[in-house]
Amino acid sequence: MSYAIVENDLITRILSGDLVAPKDAIAFDAALSSLPADRLGWDGEAVIDVATLDVFFVDDDGRKYAAAGDGRQEVECSYDAELVKDADGWRLINAADELAALKASRIAVLTAACAEAIVSGYASAALGSEHQYPSKVTDQINMMGSVTDSLLPGQPVEWSTPFWCADEAGVWAFRAHTAEQIQTAGADGKLHVLTCQTKLGQLSAQVVAAASAEAVAAIGWEE
Repeated sequence: MSYAIVENDLITRILSGDLVAPKDAIAFDAALSSLPADRLGWDGEAVIDVATLDVFFVDDDGRKYAAAGDGRQEVECSYDAELVKDADGWRLINAADELAALKASRIAVLTAACAEAIVSGYASAALGSEHQYPSKVTDQINMMGSVTDSLLPGQPVEWSTPFWCADEAGVWAFRAHTAEQIQTAGADGKLHVLTCQTKLGQLSAQVVAAASAEAVAAIGWEE
C-alpha cells in the first residue's frame, strides 16, 4: 500500500510498503507510486497524476496546485509548463520572454568578459618602448598611488618610482619611472579600462536591439 502525507494541498511525503500509516496519511492507488514525486498531486479529494491535468491553481510564488485555494490563480497549462508573472498575473512563458531571458544571459556573459579584460593587463609606451602593465584591482590601486605621489607638490626634479611591468621580451621587473612616465602609464591604464567599458556598452546595446535568438548568440566579446 502507498500513502501520502498532504500539507496545505501539497504532498510532502510518500510512504510505501508494509507499515502502520500515520493517522493523517492518505492511501492512494499503488499504480501511481511508480511515478516521480513531482507527478503526484492532491486535488482536494485524492492523490492524482498531475500530468493528466490541463488546469492548475498558481500561488504568488509560482507554485502549481491541483486544487483551488485562496490567493491562487487558475491557469490553463501543463504540470511542467514554464510560467511568468506580469501585471495581469501568471501566464505561459512565450517567445518574447525567452528572448528577453536570453538577452539578459548574454549581457551577463559580456559583463564577465569585460571584467576579465579589464584585469588582464594593458600596453603602454610610457618608457619609450611598449611594455605590458598588470591591471588587477591591486595593480590599479598601486598605479593610482604612484601617479598621486608623482603629482604631490615639492617632489624633487629627479623623482622616480619603480613599477612592475614587462618588456617586449616578456621579462617582468620593477622598472624606474619618472613622474611623466608613471603619469603616462597611469593614463594608458585608465584608457584601457574605459575602452573595455565602452565596448561593453556597445555590445550590450546590440544585444538589446537584437530581434532573434540567433542574432543574440552572434554577439560575443572578441579581442
